Amino acid sequence: MSDGKSSQQEGSMVGLICDDGLILATSSSDNLLYHLEDHIYCCAPRFGIDREKILAVGAEVDSQTRERGEKMTVGQVRDMLCQKYKHEECVNVLLGGQDPLGLHIYSLKPNGGSRRVIYAAKGKESNHTVAYLGEHWNESLKVHQAEQIAKESLQLEDNDYVDMCSVYKTEHRTHMDCDWND
Repeated sequence: MSDGKSSQQEGSMVGLICDDGLILATSSSDNLLYHLEDHIYCCAPRFGIDREKILAVGAEVDSQTRERGEKMTVGQVRDMLCQKYKHEECVNVLLGGQDPLGLHIYSLKPNGGSRRVIYAAKGKESNHTVAYLGEHWNESLKVHQAEQIAKESLQLEDNDYVDMCSVYKTEHRTHMDCDWND
């Protein structure tokens, strides 16, 4: 394990894909939603070595995007995060976003691994949270329904802390738009 305090599982976080987008949410002020690239976000601890790793990946994404002149895919960002966490035994990070290949949520695993999922939970009570998501998730959910399921899965009360990010599905065009009227 690397030096520094990593991935304290004090709060809960969830991610789920729905028909017209995806949701990342956390019920802990110890976690933060990080914007890494257009339409790419991750939920991770806001303090310590995790913050340093996420910010380093964000800076690397920004640098490579400017240098190459093209946006990175969710898979490329995932690979960078996995590299940062390759020596960690405890990883509390969810990555979500959209690229030309579609919507993606990855649950980062120990020692640099990841798993692509349709829904996931990390943190305390994550087994109960995943069970709730499994009972209530379906592929035709709309974003507003997915937001509600995320809140319910985190077992939020009226005044509880919640931070949520919604990424709406956009159509990526592979052909030029042309006006054929002369």
